[in-house]
Amino acid sequence: MRFLILITLLCLHLSTLAQFKESDFHCRRDSIISQTTYGSVYLTKDHQCELYDWLCPNPKEWMKAEGIVENFPELSDACSPKISIGNIPRYWNSLQDYKGQYYVYGPSDWMGNRPEFISDSFLIEIASDFAYFSIKKQALVSPNELQLTLDLYGEVAQLRIRMLSYPKGAALWEYSIKSESWSELKISSEFVREFDFINNDCVNQKCFQEFHFDQTDLSRLKFMD
Repeated sequence: MRFLILITLLCLHLSTLAQFKESDFHCRRDSIISQTTYGSVYLTKDHQCELYDWLCPNPKEWMKAEGIVENFPELSDACSPKISIGNIPRYWNSLQDYKGQYYVYGPSDWMGNRPEFISDSFLIEIASDFAYFSIKKQALVSPNELQLTLDLYGEVAQLRIRMLSYPKGAALWEYSIKSESWSELKISSEFVREFDFINNDCVNQKCFQEFHFDQTDLSRLKFMD
């Protein structure tokens, strides 16, 4: 009798494993950072995972699919810039600092994913709640440093973009507006797959709380000459 019960339990366990599909969770889960009743925050080293494509979708195809140009004709040539910005890539997403390592991040609410594209005249947020900001002036200080003057929600803002040699493919974006200033660590779209991915996965629902990363340690950054 015990043997039959053992066989039954084993079959149920194997059945459960058979129902699990990594594709349901987008990426291979190499380690779980935190677990809740809704889902988990996990780390993947699977740099071929298709979820990376969500971080920086093709801007031209995205704008066409979303009907952006039809509603914002001033952006018709945004994805075909002609003004040189030196060695500065045009397409970026956020790079996060966690326990001394750098990661790209898949938010629970993908409305929070906001890659940014630099066109000749606008800084464009490729997001479900799409936004764009007029570039009033730009100055290429060096091949590795760009300064932009933006109309940021009606305020004049200065944005300084400085390329880094470490982390590779990254840049420090430094904003200043009136008496306020802040900085953001960004990674070029060409390098997002060079970094491990932390995904906040609540399967078919939102977690309602995003993962909190460490504050970027600016002393660890190495700027290009």
